[in-house]
Amino acid sequence: MTDKHLKRLIDRLNRGKTNGLYHLRSPTPTVDFAKVWINKPKVTDSICYPDGPQDFYFIKDETGFYVAVVLDMKEDLHWLVLRKYRGNGHLTKAIQSTILNHLFQNRNQQRITIDEEQIGKKNFEASERVASSIGFRKVGSTEYLLLNEHLLIDSPTHGQNSEMTKERMVQLKKQVNYLGLSLWMIQTEWEMTLGSSDYTAELKGLADEIKSHSLKLENVWWESKK
Repeated sequence: MTDKHLKRLIDRLNRGKTNGLYHLRSPTPTVDFAKVWINKPKVTDSICYPDGPQDFYFIKDETGFYVAVVLDMKEDLHWLVLRKYRGNGHLTKAIQSTILNHLFQNRNQQRITIDEEQIGKKNFEASERVASSIGFRKVGSTEYLLLNEHLLIDSPTHGQNSEMTKERMVQLKKQVNYLGLSLWMIQTEWEMTLGSSDYTAELKGLADEIKSHSLKLENVWWESKK
C-alpha cells in the first residue's frame, strides 16, 4: 500500500466518508485501532480475493483530527504522517505509548523495513529517527527489530467498544437476514438442478442458521445495553 493510499484513508476518516468500511475502537484517546475493508465485497469478486479487512492504527492530535496512520502488516509496519503535522512527535508518542503495547499482546517481536531507495533520503532519515527513539535495532541493510522483552508493558491496551445505534443494528439485522435468504436461493437452484442430497440439506441448514442470527444479533445488542 502506497503513501498515497494511506493518505486517502486518513482523509476519508477526517471527512466521515467511511461508507461502513472502517470499524474502530480506541485503546487510548489519541489512537484508534481499526479494521478497514479497503473495498466492499461484491458478488463479482474473485474467490481468490484477499481475505478480510486490514489492521490500522489512526493517530489523532489534541483536537481529535487524524494526523497519522500505521498499517500493521504483521511482518512490517508502514506509517505515514500528514505533511503539515510532521515533526510534532505524534507518531513516536503513539507508537511508544499505545501501538507497540497493543501489538505485543499477540506477538513476541516486531520487524520494520526502512529502505532509503524506496522512500527517499529525507523520509528515510525521519523514519530511522522514529525507529531508533522507540528502541528498534538495525539487524540488516533495511531491517530493524524490536523484541517484546525490550518493551515495558504495564497492562494490556484493549480499548473501548464503539457505540452502535439502534438504527445501525437494524440495518445489520436486515443484512444478515438477506445473506441467509441469498444462500437459500443458491440451495434451491442447486437442489432443483442437481437433485436432493446430503449437500443440499447441509446448505439449507446453513441458510437457516444464518437467518437465525438476525434475531440473535438483536438480542445481543439489547443485552449490551443493560
